[in-house]
Amino acid sequence: MYYNESMNMFFVCCIPFFIAAAFHLISCLLSKTKQADMSKKILMPLLILAVAAAYCLSFAGKRVTDLRLFQIVLLCIALAAGNAGDIFLLGNVTPKNMSKGLGAFLIGHIVYIALLLLTFSLPPVPRLIAIVVFAVYSAAVYVSWRMNGSPKGAVGAAVIVYASVLGLFSLLTLFHIMGCVHAGNGVPSPLLKIYIGTLFFLLSDSILSRTIFFKPFYQSRFVVMLTYLSAQFLIALGFLSI
Repeated sequence: MYYNESMNMFFVCCIPFFIAAAFHLISCLLSKTKQADMSKKILMPLLILAVAAAYCLSFAGKRVTDLRLFQIVLLCIALAAGNAGDIFLLGNVTPKNMSKGLGAFLIGHIVYIALLLLTFSLPPVPRLIAIVVFAVYSAAVYVSWRMNGSPKGAVGAAVIVYASVLGLFSLLTLFHIMGCVHAGNGVPSPLLKIYIGTLFFLLSDSILSRTIFFKPFYQSRFVVMLTYLSAQFLIALGFLSI
């Protein structure tokens, strides 16, 4: 999608995002709820603008393929879905808003999966290793559901579906990495960035759901947002560093 040398352009375009993220995280640390809520609404839009600006500046005067443009559109859609989820999960989260937030993030992860499959071809993965890794991820989804009090009804179903799709995104990325290593090509840097991003997402959402179904712990919002922002940035960086 991008040449590696264009990454400097992306980091420059991300300066407003970095500033807003720092302001938001400091607001979380200082328990400034109003400032934290206000800044949270602009984080993903700023990252979307950074992606779009870096793309336009990197390919100014160059011929752009339809596939490349489609990839950037998908990435922006996934980030926009994350922004919708951020807004639904502001303030005191009700079960209804939580379902909406999970739905928005679910759409984002489905788009991420589509982008992953569109961008990378999956090399063969040793069957036994693939089965073991799949079993571990499946167990993780079950444990996550149990640790959150085994929620029932629509909310419980939403949690299971969302955790499964997020786990699938992480699992498919790991399968791509394992396939590359098995083929003797080493670990591709873009895929590694995306995979680490999915792990941050899993950590962030696990902590968030724990605080929603039980109660927040000291600086839980800061931890959730730090891991969440790291996840979104690394995933975007990974797709852009191809």
